[in-house]
Amino acid sequence: MDGISGRRESDARSAEAIERGRMRADELSWALRAVNRAAAQLDHALAARMGLRPTDYEAMGHIMDSEGSHLGPVELGQRLGMSTGSATELADRLERAGHILRARDEADRRRVSLVPQSETVGRILGELEPLFTALDDLATDFSDQERDVIERYLREAAQRLETRAEELGNVAAKHAPS
Repeated sequence: MDGISGRRESDARSAEAIERGRMRADELSWALRAVNRAAAQLDHALAARMGLRPTDYEAMGHIMDSEGSHLGPVELGQRLGMSTGSATELADRLERAGHILRARDEADRRRVSLVPQSETVGRILGELEPLFTALDDLATDFSDQERDVIERYLREAAQRLETRAEELGNVAAKHAPS
């Protein structure tokens, strides 16, 4: 392990130790929190590798997730918690860099969808491929029955994270300045 990786791991353990002093939770919850921290670090590293700002990389994730359905600057701004003007500026940046295209809706020419460019999608997925290979290799350490339980836990945990994010978003919207 190199010095930087060791320092990050040590910092994460320190942060977890501080949090554990502030609240109680099951070991599975702490393990999932560690996964969430590592995923956030990965997102920042991938953003840097792609030459994107963290928010631009997050926007690319939303655009990629919405491929085939309508996601315009207004909806992107709502997902990112930013104004339509800021989201439009972000989309302009991504378009100038060749990461997305704007496609006009055939039924309503005023509507625009943000469409990821296949080269950018390929680059992002290419950067993720070694991770998915390593995770697939890790999964072989578990029996089919254990994998079913792990999968069920992770999918339900993801649903609860999404639900909590929605709850927090609704609270934030009520407290946002008009």
